[in-house]
Amino acid sequence: MSIVGIKIKILTFSGYYLPGYKGGGPVRTIENMIAHLSDSELEFWVVSRDRDLGDSEPYASVKRGSWQQSGNSYVYYLPSEKTSFLEVRKIIETTPHDIVYLNSFFDFRFTIFPLLHRYLSRSHSAPFVLAPRGEFSPAALEIKKPKKKLYMAISRVLCLSKNLTFQASSEFEARDIENALRIDKSNIKIAPDLPSIRSPSPASLNLQPPHQTEESSLRVIFLSRISPMKNLDFAISILAETTCSLQFDIYGPKEDLPYWAHCEQLLSSLPDHIQYNYCGTVMPDDVREIFSAYDLFLFPTHGENYGHVIAESISAGTPVLLSDRTPWRSLEQDNLGWVLPLGTPQSFARVIDAFSKTTPQEKQEKRRHILDFSEHKLCAPESIIQNRELFVSLLPQNK
Repeated sequence: MSIVGIKIKILTFSGYYLPGYKGGGPVRTIENMIAHLSDSELEFWVVSRDRDLGDSEPYASVKRGSWQQSGNSYVYYLPSEKTSFLEVRKIIETTPHDIVYLNSFFDFRFTIFPLLHRYLSRSHSAPFVLAPRGEFSPAALEIKKPKKKLYMAISRVLCLSKNLTFQASSEFEARDIENALRIDKSNIKIAPDLPSIRSPSPASLNLQPPHQTEESSLRVIFLSRISPMKNLDFAISILAETTCSLQFDIYGPKEDLPYWAHCEQLLSSLPDHIQYNYCGTVMPDDVREIFSAYDLFLFPTHGENYGHVIAESISAGTPVLLSDRTPWRSLEQDNLGWVLPLGTPQSFARVIDAFSKTTPQEKQEKRRHILDFSEHKLCAPESIIQNRELFVSLLPQNK
């Protein structure tokens, strides 16, 4: 524990942060962690870019180049022209802190620069924690593989991972980290991603499913960043195998434009019983309400270290049809949805066709069950304890 009245200061580096949202899960993870853990003991100081993912202009609502209070934390928005190694080093050296918290393994400016500072500053004694955010899953490592392999080799030669504590969100991610970096298990601590506390608890929501008749089309949603990792093209190919009448709506930022062009080609070839729309990006506060208007969330992702969007679908009462590349392995057992291997696309199509044949009353009963169950599924006090221990246990007086 910290000395009474003295907070543990956690200097946090993240490529993207609030008020941005296009960076996806990592932004929500850090926001939620700060909301749950900022108290009389822990205090977060966040360094991030001054603009959202893909934006050419900085946020209009923030002060750039200096510390400012934001809710129950402090944020330093780095201007794009000041993201050099020397600038990052200056922030580390001039900002009092007890722990440095990194939120990527491969981010050049917001992870590699701080690690190089630690390498060059032999006297730097603050412990470092690194959360890879799913970057070591086999599918994630295949993206830009040559560059990643080169950096991992350089990192091993320079011992950049020496004495680092790695945060894994699950046993699955812990194994991925251990296998990719060949590090000892003792350097990996499991602290699950935490749910949002900005919205009412799932059980307190009064979300009504869309009005349906027996003849209504099944309403299917895909909501995520549009990139190969999220596997939208596979989702489209699944729908092409279905026989039921359905409406397919896609939400999310077009992170990879060539990949989106490929998906558009696939969409244009869908059979006539499928109607589709691209509905643009979604503000975080609107996600749950949007999910509530759909019968099914189709998300055959190549990998998620947590999957905030999955939690939000469940908290809206919308069942999820998911790949087996996430920690959400018990969806079917808990009657929250279905989990299938990506090697069996026909199985996904069969689930969709079967679900389309359920009555409006059966769909409403399933939604009601998910809403009732999700409060217990998403809100685990032991996860908060694990996240707190991730930091508190690193201080000398607690070792």
